[in-house]
Amino acid sequence: MSLARLVYYSAIVGGWAAFLAWMVAEWLLLGESEPGIVRTAMITAIVGAAIATGLNLVSGRTNAQWKRELGRLPAPLIGGGLGGAAGGLLGNLLYRAMADISDFAAGLGQILGWTIVGLAIGGVEGLWEGSKRKFRNGLIGGGLGGLLGGWLFAQLADYSTDMAARATAFVVLGVSIGALIGLAQVVLKDAWLTVADGFRPGRQLILGQTVTTLGRGDHLPMPLLGHSSRDLESEHARITRTPGGDFSIEDNQSRLGTQINGARIQGPVTLADGDLIRLGGNVIRFNLRQGGSRRAVVSVEQQPVAGGPITAPPPATVVPSAHPIPTAAPPPPVVRLTEAPRAVPPGQPSPPPTVPRIPPPPPPPTG
Repeated sequence: MSLARLVYYSAIVGGWAAFLAWMVAEWLLLGESEPGIVRTAMITAIVGAAIATGLNLVSGRTNAQWKRELGRLPAPLIGGGLGGAAGGLLGNLLYRAMADISDFAAGLGQILGWTIVGLAIGGVEGLWEGSKRKFRNGLIGGGLGGLLGGWLFAQLADYSTDMAARATAFVVLGVSIGALIGLAQVVLKDAWLTVADGFRPGRQLILGQTVTTLGRGDHLPMPLLGHSSRDLESEHARITRTPGGDFSIEDNQSRLGTQINGARIQGPVTLADGDLIRLGGNVIRFNLRQGGSRRAVVSVEQQPVAGGPITAPPPATVVPSAHPIPTAAPPPPVVRLTEAPRAVPPGQPSPPPTVPRIPPPPPPPTG
């Protein structure tokens, strides 16, 4: 999945997940009367679990293996549910405590509660994967999404309004949280990969973990399958983020090897922005947000054979020698010694015979 689609689908799936959560909450917990503290915490727990699960599935679409996707479900269900319950509980307490001050203060308490729900939804995936940067970016996006969505929720409806207003408010909340979480992950990314050629070109993967493994394994975040990957290892190469912030790649002792810009690597190699990584018939472009030093690369279209070099060999350079080698003299021109007689009109004397002119011999070669 491309990074632009990540933002789009995060918004769409967040809205649909919130709508499904509203349906469940409307059926089980919501009614004409305003719910109490416990029921409010249960409603927000359902909303948090639903949105977090949907966004987690969107993030995992770089790997289309359903077994791996199902293995990711417990974390967002539990984390989103607990965060939603905490946000709903705190928000409801603040809402009740500030209601006597003013409606504006009560609305701030409600918005704060939805902000906590957004923080929990945004941070659960990074916490599950053990990625500090993904956790940080998720918190930023989720907090901003919960803040915006909570404010819009307060403008559109409260629990005492009609069913349609509540449904609209839940959907707007889900879209806000989903869109801003996806946007934060894209905008704040440090490095990412793009499949330029091979299996499913156009896929992109944000390098949010310390070690990212590339290969044809089903368990990998972006597996390389298909005919172009038939000779790859399950774990073919590793990209590691160094403590200094650089990214290096190392072949995992594979038979086929790993190439960077057409050269096969023999050990860890630091990646530069725009480098092309070839794994069998797959070409993956590495990009760095800071830009960094950019190596000269050749476009993928210039590669005639899968598995061959990416760059063309440099043209041969001719260096003049200090002792030139003498060349043989050209052969003398061929001279015709005879010439066909010319026709003489009757009554005129015949012309004297012509003597052929022989050119002098060429000078001897100097050496």
